[in-house]
Amino acid sequence: MDLTTFFAGVPDFRLNRRKKHQLVDILGIALLAIVSGADDFEEIEAYGKRKEPFLRTFLALANGVPSHDTFNRVFKFMDKDAFGACLYTWSRELLSFLEEKMPHFNLDGKVLRATAKAGAKKSGICIVSAWVAEQQLVLGQETVAAKSNEKTAIPQLIKSLDLPGALVSCDAAGCQASNAALIVEGQGDYLLAIKKNQKHAYEQLSEWMEERKGTLPVDEWIDFGSGRIEKRRCYVENQLELLDGLAGWPDLKSVVMVESQREKLGKMTIETRFYLSSLEARPAQFNKLVRNHWSIENQLHWRLDVVFREDMSRTRQGNAPQNMATARKMALQLLGQVQDKQSMKNRRKMAGWDDEYLLEVVKGIFKCV
Repeated sequence: MDLTTFFAGVPDFRLNRRKKHQLVDILGIALLAIVSGADDFEEIEAYGKRKEPFLRTFLALANGVPSHDTFNRVFKFMDKDAFGACLYTWSRELLSFLEEKMPHFNLDGKVLRATAKAGAKKSGICIVSAWVAEQQLVLGQETVAAKSNEKTAIPQLIKSLDLPGALVSCDAAGCQASNAALIVEGQGDYLLAIKKNQKHAYEQLSEWMEERKGTLPVDEWIDFGSGRIEKRRCYVENQLELLDGLAGWPDLKSVVMVESQREKLGKMTIETRFYLSSLEARPAQFNKLVRNHWSIENQLHWRLDVVFREDMSRTRQGNAPQNMATARKMALQLLGQVQDKQSMKNRRKMAGWDDEYLLEVVKGIFKCV
């Protein structure tokens, strides 16, 4: 794949007579700049001007490097769905190449906090992503509509995924029988967290599992480090005939209870979570799947905030917040494919310092390498 092919599906909204810069050049500079440490449009312009001789080795740059106003305008008006599709198409190609037998799609929302207007009640733009932890790939994303919440975005995201043979996991926002039906209809399986927002089912389930856990198969997982000790016990129940509160859940085969006990600096916290699943598996597998679901928090959301400072981005106009979020995920995914022992933060710095290292990072989508 080359850069032109990578961005081929993004329509150019600009009038031909007013174009000074090719769209592929604008997007290529932006992506390289973000990989290399740029966090906003002024920094993208500064990177482009500083690296112009290097960039000319594989970009046309017929009229030099665009201004930050041009980058801003393009990201503001560019079709966010078409730009996002570039990321998903690339991710699907990588996933297909890796021949993953049962990809695990973790669905969760993240708020771009700095996009909230001062004094507004709403916390900012929320984007729900589909993340595959094992390969660290983003397979899809859906922006939560204004005056709505994650519950409306999750079904749309599920419909966009290639589900046959896959597992989809969601937290309580996605724990709806209608979502389970979409997944089963798509020939996938589900693992959905159920909480007190579904009062009757949750209370019946909690009481049932607490009474029976002494007779159920269990798996215990222990982790420690940085002054903490964490234990997780996973119980699985497959005999569900008496749980009338779960009637209507399609193809439901397992109820999972995970007890988490965490001790750090002498302070103990205990949490019990419940899950519904169409899978019939052993406790050890469910314990692993539950851990994998939360990787979207520390491998995707945490890195976007800490490595790319996404929570501090004040890009607010038009489609720019969503398009910049997509570009950051592209950059994160490129950096994640590098096979070295550097932290993600150091990889980003090294890409800015060393052009040869940068070319190694982006070789999957830049034909020049």
